[in-house]
Amino acid sequence: MMDDDNRSQSSSQPQPVNPSTPQPVQAAGDPAPPETLTPEELAAVLLAKIDEIEAMIPNFQHHDKNDIRRVAGMARFARELVVPTIAAVRSFGPAAERNIFDVAAAQLSMRRSEAFAPVIQRLAALTDGVQFTVDREQADVASQALTLFAWGKSYAKRPDAAPLHPYVATIARVVKKVLNHRKPSTPAQPGPAPAPATGSSELPPGARGLLASNMVRSEPVVESEPAGEDEYDDYFNEALDKAVKE
Repeated sequence: MMDDDNRSQSSSQPQPVNPSTPQPVQAAGDPAPPETLTPEELAAVLLAKIDEIEAMIPNFQHHDKNDIRRVAGMARFARELVVPTIAAVRSFGPAAERNIFDVAAAQLSMRRSEAFAPVIQRLAALTDGVQFTVDREQADVASQALTLFAWGKSYAKRPDAAPLHPYVATIARVVKKVLNHRKPSTPAQPGPAPAPATGSSELPPGARGLLASNMVRSEPVVESEPAGEDEYDDYFNEALDKAVKE
């Protein structure tokens, strides 16, 4: 009986840790493991971060599509006007006494424009990257859906596939609708043929040397164009071909 009591008491008490067994220890500087968030929860967190960024920007104004070009056009004058205007106000007393131009505000505006330039670039790249990430995931699941649709069309011919028929018909209508919305591809029109050269191609004596490179017609550099909206990856084209194949 005593043995049973001792065993029950020892089991209820915390057991000592074996010093030879390594225990995971989180360092003071290590970040905590990230929690798994749902897409909706992560979107809410990101929106809150965007609100924080907006609140940090002095006099933040939302983009107005009706004024963006007009405001940008007026802002271009500042890049050339501010520096000489500051010099004029500081150098000529009567100009400063008129109190027309705020030197401190102008200097702060120019500093802010220069400092915010990389921030604007990063934010633009971030929005493009988020959109590309979402589109890439959507492209992958669309490819899987097309592959399943191709399989479904083949399986629908079996006698036990009656429950599958309405789903195949629905997906077929969706695929047809998307394909009908694709822009028709137009072949590139060849450019005009270059005019035949007149006279001798030999440069005159006065044009040789330093100016020769400026007078020789250089071939235009043809840059590769990015893939168009209707130019798909090979894996997607393969799935699409199987899906539309009768």
